[in-house]
Amino acid sequence: MNSEFNPFTRALLYAPARLYAAGVRLRLALYRNDLLKSHRLNAPVISVGNLTLGGTGKTPFTAFIARYLRDEGHSVAILSRGYKRSGSGRVEVSDEKSVLRGPLEAGDEPYLLAMACPGVRVLVDKDRYAAGRWLSGRTPISAFVLDDAFQHLRLRRDLNLLLVDATEPLHKAEMFPLGRLREPLTGLRRADAVIVTRSDQHFDRAAFESAIDRHCRKDTPVFYAYHEMTKLRPLTRMRCQGAGEVDLPLKVIRWDVAAVSGVARPGRFISDLQRSGMAIALRRDFRDHHRYTGEEFIEIIEQAQKVGAAAIVTTEKDAANIPADVVRSSMLPVYAAQIEFRCEDEVRLKKLILNAVSNRRF
Repeated sequence: MNSEFNPFTRALLYAPARLYAAGVRLRLALYRNDLLKSHRLNAPVISVGNLTLGGTGKTPFTAFIARYLRDEGHSVAILSRGYKRSGSGRVEVSDEKSVLRGPLEAGDEPYLLAMACPGVRVLVDKDRYAAGRWLSGRTPISAFVLDDAFQHLRLRRDLNLLLVDATEPLHKAEMFPLGRLREPLTGLRRADAVIVTRSDQHFDRAAFESAIDRHCRKDTPVFYAYHEMTKLRPLTRMRCQGAGEVDLPLKVIRWDVAAVSGVARPGRFISDLQRSGMAIALRRDFRDHHRYTGEEFIEIIEQAQKVGAAAIVTTEKDAANIPADVVRSSMLPVYAAQIEFRCEDEVRLKKLILNAVSNRRF
């Protein structure tokens, strides 16, 4: 957004933003003219991604697609880069039976996808084409889903799904580091469909649609969607007699809570909790993909107790990065807020996804 920086800071960041944009355009041109090669896997590929740095809800949407195709009888594999994992190389996070690796080796988002999508294979590799070939050589795969891959042009896709956030006006978007754009808005032309997330929030729909129409290909379908916080999943047993570790529907919760998150847009997590009826007694924000130390989370527990919080609530992604032994010994219950993808025209979206897999031309 234009208002994020004062005029002096904007002047300093102007040249880096222009250089970054030029580098991105050059890379796109090299792929467009086949000077850099894109490769095709032997099964349909659906890509989920965005134009901005984080915060559009890619992970819940990726899980939505994978579970839908799984339920339709497909053998599904999710290919992810595994951002912020501890190691490198190829990691098989889950097979069709169980989760094989933890969040440190896999990365928090691939681990979360493996937990959320039983029966779906999750594989981490910076080179997703090589990962797809490796997996195809070992087991039949009828559909690949790429997580956060709109800019991963080395691998061709049969359906390119682009997420954009309704609360970030496209006409004001700027390239990093002035803004949050990974690439210019002309990248919208590569999208086979646009999914507008957070469309349950107030936004200028007419201006948004005008910006999409200006940059997208003609007749590109647009879907309006949002992410619903549905329940709290306990990460520890409540310290009271007879209480068990059960999911709690948000409609029955009216607590003062300590909200803890290490995500790209923590303000959205806070507003979702508040809309669900919770009051924020303590707020602790950390950098995206933050890995909590035991001492750090013990301090959070102590602070939450001092302000009278009834529980600590974090995101599902953060839950993978909190030490399990500290959670188990906590005198306060710790919950992860579960998020589900919702779409205004879910039937049409599912038809688009299924057609891309069923109508693949080899």
